[in-house]
Amino acid sequence: MNGMRFTMTNKTVLLSGGTSGVGKATAIGLARQGAKVVILSRSGASGRQALADIAHATGNDRGEVLVADLSLQSSIREACTAFKRQHDRLDVLAHLGGAIYWDKQVTAEGVERMFAVNVLSHFVLTRELTELLKESRPSRIVTVGGNPRFLKKPHIDFEDIQLLNRFSGMRAATQAMNARILLAFEWAKRFEETGAASVAFHPGWVKSGLTRHSPWYLRMMAPLLNARASEDCESGVYAASAMEIDEANGVFLDDRMKALPIRDHYDPEAGPALWRICEELTRA
Repeated sequence: MNGMRFTMTNKTVLLSGGTSGVGKATAIGLARQGAKVVILSRSGASGRQALADIAHATGNDRGEVLVADLSLQSSIREACTAFKRQHDRLDVLAHLGGAIYWDKQVTAEGVERMFAVNVLSHFVLTRELTELLKESRPSRIVTVGGNPRFLKKPHIDFEDIQLLNRFSGMRAATQAMNARILLAFEWAKRFEETGAASVAFHPGWVKSGLTRHSPWYLRMMAPLLNARASEDCESGVYAASAMEIDEANGVFLDDRMKALPIRDHYDPEAGPALWRICEELTRA
């Protein structure tokens, strides 16, 4: 896919993960096109610093910050209520935030933290903002995915989806990645004929802070890895702004903006099964 991007002037974008990594790189690209970027940040200070960086890089100072802890559903719902109070449209909802925790952690709401941040936050955000997305059509949901080479046989353990019984950081991170991509495809199916599209994308190698909760030896390697990584995320900007995405509901884009048949790799029954679990865990 290689079409023209439409102008983002007067478009409103709500991003999770906009303070660093893929989220910030995408936010800069969209702000450069004229979008009003609203960043969900756990820290108001980090969010304001990110907005200052975005404004400096693009000359676009129309951004805003909403404070929300992505591991807590109550915090996300409060942020969504505030967003709907302040905005009458939402053109792009971008799920770009994520975290890897190498030790099992359970939130105050009783959910394993990695699953809460990487999957349930997407579910709650989208559920809370579904009507606004439909009213703002053509609109879209954009979800950051993983490297396609690891998605040839995606597996989700529905019997222990939070891996509470056999937790390992790597397995939990892989399962969460598979689940959030599947959730993007499930949104695509449920949003058909509404004027809202849902797409997932692989960001390529972008500078990030994903290793901040990692063991010390991985944190030591981060500067070397980031030195070779890009500061831009063209596939993320493309997924959020390209005209043809309006007609490409349910696609997965690689880092060269090529559509791949990743959706076909999932069991057709997996999406509804994941949806039921998310509903149960969020009491939706």
